[in-house]
Amino acid sequence: MSGPPTNPSTKTATKLFLPSAFPYPIKVVSLDSAADATVQQGTRLFTYSFVHTPAQANAKLETRFGTWDSPVVGSVSAWKVRAGEVITKEKAQERPVVLVMEDCKHEVQAFGLCASCGADMTGTEQQNGIEMTHSANGPVVSLEEAQRHEREIMDDLLKARKLVLVVDLDQTIVHATVDPTVGEWRAEGAAWKARQAEKPDPSDECNPNWEALEDVGEFRLKPESMGKNRMYEHESPVYYLKRRPGWQHFLETMATKYQMHVYTMGTRAYAEQVCALIDPDNKIFGSRLLSRDESGSVTQKTLARLFPCDQSMVVIIDDRADVWQWSPNLVKVVPYDFFVGIGDINSSFLPKIEPLTPPTSSAPLPDPDPPEPSTPEEVARKEQADKDLLAKNTMALEAQVEERPLAKKQEQLKVSHESHEQNGSKEEPASLPAPQLKEALLKNDDHELERLSELLDQVHGRFFASYEASPKSPSKIGGRQEYDTTRIIPRMRREVFDGLVILFSSVIPLDTNPETAEIWKLAVMFGAECTTTLEPGVTHVVAAKRGTVKVDSARKRGNIKIVWLQWFLDCINLWHRQDETPYLLDDPPPVATDPLRVSSSSGDVGEEEWDSALQNGSQVASELSLDAIDWNDIDDEIDAAMDESDDDRGYGDQMSEDDWTEDGSSVATNSNPPTPSRRKRMRSLTPSDIRNGHAGETGSPLAKRKKIAAERTGASKLKEAVSAEEIGPVAPQAAVVPPATSPVSRIDEGDSEEEYEEEEEDDFLARELEDELG
Repeated sequence: MSGPPTNPSTKTATKLFLPSAFPYPIKVVSLDSAADATVQQGTRLFTYSFVHTPAQANAKLETRFGTWDSPVVGSVSAWKVRAGEVITKEKAQERPVVLVMEDCKHEVQAFGLCASCGADMTGTEQQNGIEMTHSANGPVVSLEEAQRHEREIMDDLLKARKLVLVVDLDQTIVHATVDPTVGEWRAEGAAWKARQAEKPDPSDECNPNWEALEDVGEFRLKPESMGKNRMYEHESPVYYLKRRPGWQHFLETMATKYQMHVYTMGTRAYAEQVCALIDPDNKIFGSRLLSRDESGSVTQKTLARLFPCDQSMVVIIDDRADVWQWSPNLVKVVPYDFFVGIGDINSSFLPKIEPLTPPTSSAPLPDPDPPEPSTPEEVARKEQADKDLLAKNTMALEAQVEERPLAKKQEQLKVSHESHEQNGSKEEPASLPAPQLKEALLKNDDHELERLSELLDQVHGRFFASYEASPKSPSKIGGRQEYDTTRIIPRMRREVFDGLVILFSSVIPLDTNPETAEIWKLAVMFGAECTTTLEPGVTHVVAAKRGTVKVDSARKRGNIKIVWLQWFLDCINLWHRQDETPYLLDDPPPVATDPLRVSSSSGDVGEEEWDSALQNGSQVASELSLDAIDWNDIDDEIDAAMDESDDDRGYGDQMSEDDWTEDGSSVATNSNPPTPSRRKRMRSLTPSDIRNGHAGETGSPLAKRKKIAAERTGASKLKEAVSAEEIGPVAPQAAVVPPATSPVSRIDEGDSEEEYEEEEEDDFLARELEDELG
């Protein structure tokens, strides 16, 4: 079968490069096919030698020989190497070794036949061409044809000022589930809407999730033939698809700046149904749809499937970075998790990884060379492994239908809401609206596409600004220009932590080399410099818990921002350095049961800790809502207590010393340290001191009289107290006063001052007694 005649004037020689699997470096021993010689597939072209290192220890190096045979049919046009020349792997990649003039280059093949000459390519090396279409059974092309085709695409895109955007579907643009609970909730909402349209009834309650579910799409996939000889059909469950808020504006806007492609881990049937819901007129994606049926992998994605030679104008958006090996073209998206806890229904077999975590090793860009043919055993093993993974995914979908996880989560939310209401305040102001009987599990509160639009606009703007500033030259496939998304996107990543030096604390396991840890690599990828010690240049300590040596040392040094790990993750998630203030890992003030009670005798508390304690203590105090307390009434009660009559003193005198000791022990157990003389200390007391019980909890006679007076009043304002437990748990510090089992004095000015105050109190009581006796 002959093809169309070839014009000799347009024929060009085929450049033959050495395979990358050769044992480099090699030395050319002889050129076995002379110039102008006709060669067939398998004709020896040249002989080479190489040095072999035996596996045995202390074995001598061996010189071995090999040959390279022609992969094409034609005549040798020219040699680019000579006998005796040493070829390294780098040289082999940079230049061809021989030029061969082919009668037909078989640049395009379809169904195993050459599209030009009709030759049967089955079983030939040239059969393993490059797939560039979105179809599983599309034509394959040679490397030269792939380069020519991409050059045309690049030139057309540059003229239109467009880039290429490869779009993932699941949890990037949409979220899907097969939980039948969604169908039931939608049916309830539709029935409620019909009733309200017929006759509005405010008392008729609607399913709380209806508002978020009203625009959910539904579809079924065609039945699958299963079993031996495909004797029976398996009916697909109903898929419920939620489109991400702002999806329509996002796709329409991006289509003006990017040529849009779909790349999904789902089947082609699934992808077509999704595209019918988000692009019903095929104006955005057209036929540019690649699914796992065509990509050849159910666990990895690669741009080489669509752009095997040049990826400098390609941008990827995907919620998972691991399937792309953190490609330099990737802009990672915050996963869309509308159906709470469902995840990606088409990738349930993939490992559950921490968001934003890069791979443990940096993967190189895909090799544009055609893949080496696999052995039948390797092909069979891969096919079986893929079948096992897909079986797991099918089982996960079936479990979702049976277990109804959304219904369970809604019930848990209802129980939690009712429990919260029961534990809340029983008396609520009448002005507050009555709480809803039901709380929605599903909510329309996602704004990720707005942020993503800004990032993609930046990439587009930077690319064409660089393109316009660069000298105009013909497009060169594989050339490294400044207008290159594989440079622009990594540069934008590095701007997030540019100039920061990060020290991790309790984040990387002790038995792990920090530089190989995933989070370390992630920090470097986003522009940070990482260290394992508290060096002078450290700007941030990223910690997972309080009280570590690194955290305490950084706090004492000062001028270092100590933040929770979530700050680091949010910065990477949003591609923007977040304000550290909400994430600061500031320890709470030194407290016992009261947030404002500290021990001034703790000698190991540094100045920084005190400043932090006072600042945080003021914040806590402002949250206690003590505006209702009248401090003037409290002062009056104190004055009244000091003016008590002799009868009160007599009552106190009737109590035994043991009684007072027992009471004193009780006070100490409650962490309420006694204070010195009332008259002496009253001038320095603040409302906070009075509120926290520092006044009047002593074993002195004067304190006894005041205690009795307070008990008589019954409704005394002095009995109003708010403890730290009523606010929330507060982590203790070294300065916390531990509960005592015996009276403990509060030392403010040393033992000598305490003794002086006790003597002054005795003098005061003596003078008071003389005045009363006349």
